[in-house]
Amino acid sequence: MPTKATHLARTTKIVTTPLEARMETIHLYRRFLRATPTILRLYQMDLPLAMIRSKLRQEFERQRFVRSLPVISVLLAKGNMEYQETVNFWKQKAQIFKYFSQEEYPERYARKGFVDKFLEGTA
Repeated sequence: MPTKATHLARTTKIVTTPLEARMETIHLYRRFLRATPTILRLYQMDLPLAMIRSKLRQEFERQRFVRSLPVISVLLAKGNMEYQETVNFWKQKAQIFKYFSQEEYPERYARKGFVDKFLEGTA
């Protein structure tokens, strides 16, 4: 089944008030939450739904204290693009799993000293 390029497209909107920014952010967050079962099915992910939702929450919380309205507008535009690309299945599985790589392989991302790297042969 082909996807329509404009199926989930949203025009870029410049937010003018903090209340409007908050409402747009909540709307985007809820769209992502509603789409998580679809994302699981599309990308055939063997992760629990709760893990995806917590990672989604973590990504939104990372930008929680941004107060500049132009910056918020850009973040919302990027978030809407991310949503459209993900739900339209325009991404590869590896692009989705990059968000979960630290949780999946914590030993790979652990900080290692020079001696540890030397003993592994990677220094």
